Amino acid sequence: CNISGTIPPSYASLAALRVLDLSSNALYGAIPGELGALSGLQYLFLNSNRFTGAIPRSLANLSALEVLCIQDNLFNGTIPASLGALTALQQLRVGGNPGLSGLIPSSLGALSNLTVFGGAATGLSGPIPEELGNLVNLQTLALYDTGLSGPVPAALGGCVELRNLYLHMNKLSGPIPPELGRLQKITSLLLWGNALSGKIPPELSNCSALVVLDLSGNRLSGQVPGALGRLGALEQLHLSDNQLTGRIPAVLSNCSSLTALQLDKNGLSGEIPAQLGELKALQVLFLWGNALSGSIPPSLGDCTELYALDLSKNRLTGGIPDEVFGLQKLSKLLLLGNALSGPLPPSVADCVSLVRLRLGENLLAGEIPREIGKLQNLVFLDLYSNRFTGHLPAELANITVLELLDVHNNSFTGSIPPQFGALMNLEQLDLSMNNLTGEMPASFGNFSYLNKLILSRNMLSGPLPKSIQNLQKLTMLDLSNNSFSGPIPPEIGALSSLSISLDLSGNRFAGELPEEMSGLTQLQSLDLSSNGLYGSISVLGALTSLTSLNISYNNFSGAIPVTPFFKTLSSNSYTGNPSLCESYDGHICASDMVRRTTLKTVRTVILVCAVLGSITLLLVVVWILFNRSRRLEGEKKASLSAAGGNDFSYPWTFTPFQKLNFCVDNILECLKDENVIGKGCSGVVYRAEMPNGDIIAVKKLWKTTKEEPIDAFAAEIQILGHIRHRNIVKLLGYCSNKSVKLLLYNYVPNGNLQELLGENRSLDWDTRYKIAVGAAQGLSYLHHDCVPAILHRDVKCNNILLDSKYEAYLADFGLAKLMNSPNYHHAMSRIAGSYGYIAPGKSLPLRH
Repeated sequence: CNISGTIPPSYASLAALRVLDLSSNALYGAIPGELGALSGLQYLFLNSNRFTGAIPRSLANLSALEVLCIQDNLFNGTIPASLGALTALQQLRVGGNPGLSGLIPSSLGALSNLTVFGGAATGLSGPIPEELGNLVNLQTLALYDTGLSGPVPAALGGCVELRNLYLHMNKLSGPIPPELGRLQKITSLLLWGNALSGKIPPELSNCSALVVLDLSGNRLSGQVPGALGRLGALEQLHLSDNQLTGRIPAVLSNCSSLTALQLDKNGLSGEIPAQLGELKALQVLFLWGNALSGSIPPSLGDCTELYALDLSKNRLTGGIPDEVFGLQKLSKLLLLGNALSGPLPPSVADCVSLVRLRLGENLLAGEIPREIGKLQNLVFLDLYSNRFTGHLPAELANITVLELLDVHNNSFTGSIPPQFGALMNLEQLDLSMNNLTGEMPASFGNFSYLNKLILSRNMLSGPLPKSIQNLQKLTMLDLSNNSFSGPIPPEIGALSSLSISLDLSGNRFAGELPEEMSGLTQLQSLDLSSNGLYGSISVLGALTSLTSLNISYNNFSGAIPVTPFFKTLSSNSYTGNPSLCESYDGHICASDMVRRTTLKTVRTVILVCAVLGSITLLLVVVWILFNRSRRLEGEKKASLSAAGGNDFSYPWTFTPFQKLNFCVDNILECLKDENVIGKGCSGVVYRAEMPNGDIIAVKKLWKTTKEEPIDAFAAEIQILGHIRHRNIVKLLGYCSNKSVKLLLYNYVPNGNLQELLGENRSLDWDTRYKIAVGAAQGLSYLHHDCVPAILHRDVKCNNILLDSKYEAYLADFGLAKLMNSPNYHHAMSRIAGSYGYIAPGKSLPLRH
């Protein structure tokens, strides 16, 4: 159904009503308190609507009520303690109401007939009441994804009928009570994502019906209890991301029903027990991120149901057993970051189900077997940072579904097989840091989905193929440190999606820059250094997204463009190009303009003098009028500057980074106390609505003292003016005069993360995840994709802005530093940022 509207209070007159089911509709508003008069009502289903307000206390009058389902609504307030009087109640479901908060009433422990209590995905807080241990008929207790804290009550061991205990994603702490071992009928025990500590109690092995045990993401220590091997019904054992040590108990092989064993991200040591091969039902084995040593047991080849095996980031040695490649259902084999040696055996072709084969960062050697081309389902192939030699097998081209091929940092020789052009689904190709020779195959033009192509640090030569223009999704192209020659092909200008970087440095390219390069308007980093290029660089002025440029050690000549980006570049970007020159207009060298002036004829000089005389007279008149106007304007703006002590009457410089339909006066009129939307360590921010309806954010920087070595204004201009990323606030331009400095930003309407968390502690996890990923992507861009890298140095909730869709934007770059700036090390030795958000080692001197 799709009924809308509110519940009529007149329903209370239906005295004989036993069942009221209004679930899964579009009803809204409050639940009428009058429903408490339905003394005969046994079943009340109001779940999955849009009800708001508090849960009526009058529902406690429904003495015959057996089922109360009000989950998945928008209720707020607390759970009424009076509901503890509903002694006939068997099911109480209030979960999925983010606004529901407060403590769980201890009175609910009196509901002796209760079989289900659900309060998940709410704002409930405080401890779990010990009284819930009195619920001897309780079968399901679901209190996950809330704000509950404190210990897991030992009294829950008294809920002898309990089948499902879901307490994950909370703030629970302390040890796991051994009393839970009394729960003989429990099948699912989920305590993951808390802050539980201490050892795993061996008493849990008494829970003979246990099917799923998930204790991952806590702070548990000690060894994995061998007693868990007695859990014959156990299908999933998740102990990941704790602080467990010692060896993996061989007796876990007695858990004959086990389908998933995840012990990753701990401190486990010793060898992988060969007995694990006895787990015939095992489908997932994750042991990565430990300190395991020894070889990979060939007996794992007996786990015939295995489809995911991850032993990465350990200390494993020896070869990869042929038996592992005999697993016919294995789709993911990850052995990254070990010390495995020997060849990649031809038997790899027997594992035809492989989708991901990731063997990077090992000591594997020899040639890649040609048989690997039989892996028709392979999507990811990582062989990087090993000791492979020989030619790249052309048979790799038979794996037509391949999306990632990474073999960088090996010792491959010979040419790149032109057959690779058949890899039509390839998205990332990294062949860098090898000894490859020959030309780039023209067949690479078939890579219509490729977004990263890295061929750097090889011995490739010849011209770039014209077919490169077909790589329409390419965002990164790195051909540096090879021997490519000839001109840069005009076709490279067709790569309009190039946004991260284009690196052609350290080659033998010659000729002029093609005008078509002006089409690379999204490109952020360009390196053409150490080639034989010559001619004008005027085309680079059209690359409006550039944040990093290196054209050093070429033979370029003529005027340097005068765009805002080029004004921020240091001379290091041009080193080794003696014929390049500064310019006033981007076309004529400044020195040429001076020389032409000195060659003017006397007649021209006389004419100029006459003109200048007229202009001088005109200027005197204008000066008189201007002074009169300036006095009036100064009086007008005096009120604006009085509060902040800043003199707005000085002449202004206005530099936009894009076309803006307003002027300085429009901005200044908005700098009032009522428009203040925030203050930070570098300035105060105003909301400014322009006459055309545009809304921008204006940051007025605090005045800095002469002793302050970091100029926040210069830092933000240098950094934000020329970086472009969806998760970094966009700088529109700046204004300054002798006394005041203003930065103009896109207005982000939803405030900052600090405000959001303060107002909405029950923010759903999808939104939290979206915000965290957005902020992380912005930081990752600054740290890894910007050349040079940028350190923000003041990342905190106040500096993460949010738009109406909760997209995150990093802001306030007043303390940020370019890692190659001249005063980088000096600045980084100083304490910067907000106390509480500074690296712990730096914050020690600030303690009182």
